[in-house]
Amino acid sequence: MNTVTGNINRGSVPNLQDLLNAVPADRMIACLPTHESLILHDGEKELGRIPLDGVVDVSLLDDSSVRRRLTIGRFLLLGPLALLFPKATIREAYRLCIQWKDPEGGYHFTYVRIATRIMATHMLNVVKRSLTPEVRTELAQKAPEAKERAAVSEKEQHQRPAETSLFITCGHCTMEFRKTDLPPGGKCPVCGRSLNVDGG
Repeated sequence: MNTVTGNINRGSVPNLQDLLNAVPADRMIACLPTHESLILHDGEKELGRIPLDGVVDVSLLDDSSVRRRLTIGRFLLLGPLALLFPKATIREAYRLCIQWKDPEGGYHFTYVRIATRIMATHMLNVVKRSLTPEVRTELAQKAPEAKERAAVSEKEQHQRPAETSLFITCGHCTMEFRKTDLPPGGKCPVCGRSLNVDGG
């Protein structure tokens, strides 16, 4: 299907926005930068990747809304004046808008839903920072080290004492995490496969 932003089924990006929209509202979508791409992850599985070389612009959209309603308590307390002072409920909602170009030349707008202003601002800053040459160089220098650590066999990981390292590297996607930051269940938050974590 063609849209004004390009062919959404083109290349390695089939229905990326549909996958993002299908994530339940109570689950946060993470945008994890590497030296080559932004990995979009829902906490259980990777949804897709956006090449950093193709990112044209990143911005934050505010979808927050205010719902006003009359309550019986206000009406009893204020009488007819309650019509002038309805109870307001603010629902925070933000979207990170990533405009990017795929290798075939198609333009895409990818929207990542974020629940709070603090998280939205943080994610915007992380993505913008990952686009700078200095940070990309730093991430590229760390990538071989992470792959080397991931090459260690599962048996050696089991034999290694838990207290020698505060970090664990996923043997499948080579991402490195603090052991204390891992979600329950012992699964990698990027690729969703089991991690070998001894004692923590």
